[in-house]
Amino acid sequence: MKTILPWLLAVVFGASAGALYFSSSSKNEELNTLRQQVQQLDGLRSQLADVQKQAADQADQIASMQKDNQELLRLRGQVKQLGDEKAQLIKQIAAAQSQAERSQAEIQQVQARASENAKVMAEQQILQLKQNQGAANVCINNLRMIDGAKQQWALEHQKGPDAVPQPQEIAPYLPNAQIPQCPAGGRYTLNAVNRAPTCSIPGHVLQ
Repeated sequence: MKTILPWLLAVVFGASAGALYFSSSSKNEELNTLRQQVQQLDGLRSQLADVQKQAADQADQIASMQKDNQELLRLRGQVKQLGDEKAQLIKQIAAAQSQAERSQAEIQQVQARASENAKVMAEQQILQLKQNQGAANVCINNLRMIDGAKQQWALEHQKGPDAVPQPQEIAPYLPNAQIPQCPAGGRYTLNAVNRAPTCSIPGHVLQ
């Protein structure tokens, strides 16, 4: 009995020591595990901070890109508007040029017609002047024959310078025994012997 008791005590002591050892070892392992977890947690926190920083940077980049995209869209809109305005201006310029060309053509046509009309009018005026001058020459020649007939009548009938003959009295001294007619439709006045006969048309004057 005395021999067993020391052995039993030794076993109990050994078991207690073993339990204590194992308990201490387990705590150390748990402590090491917790330290490793803490280190991993710190590493994860650091990675999280880096990721958050990268995310913030990317958010800033995205915001900047969105702003640039909005500016690009605005500029594209302005370019399109300018392009539309340019096209409209080109159409207006083409229409104005076409209108100017039509107006120029119309002006040239009017000028041509005016020139032609002026030429025709000038020719007509020249012809009229020639006709008038021809009629005046014929009329003056008629007045000269009438005056000669008056003088011959006065001489043969011994009439004084104030005597005024009748048409039938001087008709025998004229060609075909008739008082000639003014080609312009003028009316003749015989007047006295000492005065030249006259025509009612201005310019038909016996000098």
